[in-house]
Amino acid sequence: MSDSSPTTDEKQTPEQIQADIEARRERLAANVDALSDKLDVKAHAQEAVHEAGAKVTGAVSGAVSGAKESVGSAAGTAAEGSRTLVGKFRALPLPAQAAIGAGAVALVVAVVVNSARD
Repeated sequence: MSDSSPTTDEKQTPEQIQADIEARRERLAANVDALSDKLDVKAHAQEAVHEAGAKVTGAVSGAVSGAKESVGSAAGTAAEGSRTLVGKFRALPLPAQAAIGAGAVALVVAVVVNSARD
């Protein structure tokens, strides 16, 4: 520990002694404050809770944002696929369109009849 006190050969004036005492008090107060901060368990716990809450909020926000992107992308892909399917259906000759329509009607009738039997 470095000590700025004079050797026994030097004599200090009362003002120098007072200044030395004040400087030591200030250093001691700073050390006590630092120790108090380190030992403040409640403050450290509150800080940890705040940081954990911020992490959770960030994670939830990221998840929501990602989910919104995924839903938007899936909706766009489904709409595009639907347009593609409709375009392919319209490109078919009329007799093929009629056959597909009749098959769809037959399928619906079969499901309804089957459900009525149960």
